[in-house]
Amino acid sequence: MDIPKVSICIPAYNNATEVKRLLESIRMQTFRDLEIILTDDSTNEEIAELVKSSGWEDIRYIHNEKPLGHIFNWNKSLSEAQGEYIKIMFSDDWFTAPDSLEKMVSLLDRTPEASLAFCGTMQVMLPEDEQAVQGDLADGSGQPGKKAYARAAADWYTDRLAADYRNLFLGNEIGAPSATLYRACGAMFDEKSNWASDMFLYFEILSRNPRFVCTQEPLISIGIHEAQYTGMFEEKDLRKFNDTLYMYEKYQLRESQACREYMLRQILKFRQGWETAGQCGISRGEYLKQGISWFWENTVLGYWNGAMHKLGIRKIEG
Repeated sequence: MDIPKVSICIPAYNNATEVKRLLESIRMQTFRDLEIILTDDSTNEEIAELVKSSGWEDIRYIHNEKPLGHIFNWNKSLSEAQGEYIKIMFSDDWFTAPDSLEKMVSLLDRTPEASLAFCGTMQVMLPEDEQAVQGDLADGSGQPGKKAYARAAADWYTDRLAADYRNLFLGNEIGAPSATLYRACGAMFDEKSNWASDMFLYFEILSRNPRFVCTQEPLISIGIHEAQYTGMFEEKDLRKFNDTLYMYEKYQLRESQACREYMLRQILKFRQGWETAGQCGISRGEYLKQGISWFWENTVLGYWNGAMHKLGIRKIEG
């Protein structure tokens, strides 16, 4: 059997309407050297019926006997891929235009030294009624309606990432996994991760080969809605800190000064104390200096600016 150029991996769960929108956007793609793998965690047969009635002969459909859960189903889809390039597409996302996949493939084809390609996205606010989405998005091709805005990694971010791939730890501007295409290398989501699962995937790719290529063009549309996985985490959710600490240790990021400084800020933000800082290779001097600065910025100035705001006085810059 011929190896496809691209494996489009689609993990899904009880969302037949969104899967249909994604499959329709794939059907419109000008690039055709691909396979589609759909791993279904659904507790009903709606997606199975959709695939059966769609007329698609090149979909490899797998309905898990029991729901695997978010990250495990994502990896199930990736584990079935046979293509040269891997294109994961979360089922609530879709290709913005008919040439989106062709342009992403071209990025890697033109840059053979790169392991990863990523693009800008359209962030589309999805109403509760999915039928209204189809009206908002015109002909269903992914062209944005009124409730959409473009998002892309800025030049300063890609320059920082190119200088040292470990700077990914300082923040994810690559975007959602649907915005990426990468050369098959066995990279998977870390099943111990929670909030930062996408960053673990990118670390797995870039730690093997740190070169990447990108475009700010919004080739992928990201469906934004309340049921999104990342929406499960509050600002001070300790699982965020646990992911940060796990990533710091797994990829030996203490060797990077920028990563150590960022880790210290997270320790202070989540009130994890000196013992944790010491375990992260942070000196007591660094801890005390940054702790005083953090206390001033987040407590003293915070209360002061709050009081000034109540009095109608302009906020003082820190």
